[in-house]
Amino acid sequence: MNAESLINISEAFLKSHQQKSKNVYLLDAITPDVLAIHAKNSGPIGSGERPLLAVNKKIPGTIGGYGWSGLLITDKNLYYKCVKDNFFSSLIVLTNKGILPLEQIKSLAIGRHDACLGTAYIGHQLVINGKVVGLLRMGGGMLLDEKAINELQYIFSNI
Repeated sequence: MNAESLINISEAFLKSHQQKSKNVYLLDAITPDVLAIHAKNSGPIGSGERPLLAVNKKIPGTIGGYGWSGLLITDKNLYYKCVKDNFFSSLIVLTNKGILPLEQIKSLAIGRHDACLGTAYIGHQLVINGKVVGLLRMGGGMLLDEKAINELQYIFSNI
């Protein structure tokens, strides 16, 4: 993956007049408060990095970051914090977070819906280079955000 292709497809999405999610932030819509939430939960970005795509700011139903998950892609790295994908994730929230250099990312996808105990929405699988790294919440409480899922699927399938 390279930054230029992500910028181009993000701009194309914005011009396409498709429904935009309130949980996905592209390019100039990534504000300092969005970056602050990501820095608090998944670590600060390096100096000189330009944020290109962010998923999530505040998620209804999370308390003090417990259960929060997010994705931030800059022109240099991909940062993520996801809920571990297992049956009991709705009861005990364990997270997985990481940083990957952009040039190491060959594929990015949104996988299947969680199969956790209960009816609350925990997330969809975030798949990086064919490996599930955890559940990325796109919505809160019992509700998922179909606009976010569609927006990310569009962007990821075209970069």
